[in-house]
Amino acid sequence: MCNIASVGRMALTNYLMQSIIAVIIFNGYGFGLFGKVSKTQGVGIAIVIYIVQVVLSYSILKKFNQGPLEFVWRKWTYGGSKKHSKAA
Repeated sequence: MCNIASVGRMALTNYLMQSIIAVIIFNGYGFGLFGKVSKTQGVGIAIVIYIVQVVLSYSILKKFNQGPLEFVWRKWTYGGSKKHSKAA
């Protein structure tokens, strides 16, 4: 599997992880960098966050079939003990 494809398979986890990382970096109760970084630095930060997500997603999906929040979402949606086939 391609490294970038693993990010898509963990879309919910990565979306929330990206939001939490950005809040920590830019909000006042984190590093408080909002308005203190240039556009170029902001793009650099976004690229670094994305690269971290690619590496983490690939590593997690080598061991598990889905991301942690996707697992929780599936359990909430389908229930904990029921087996569901691919056929509708």
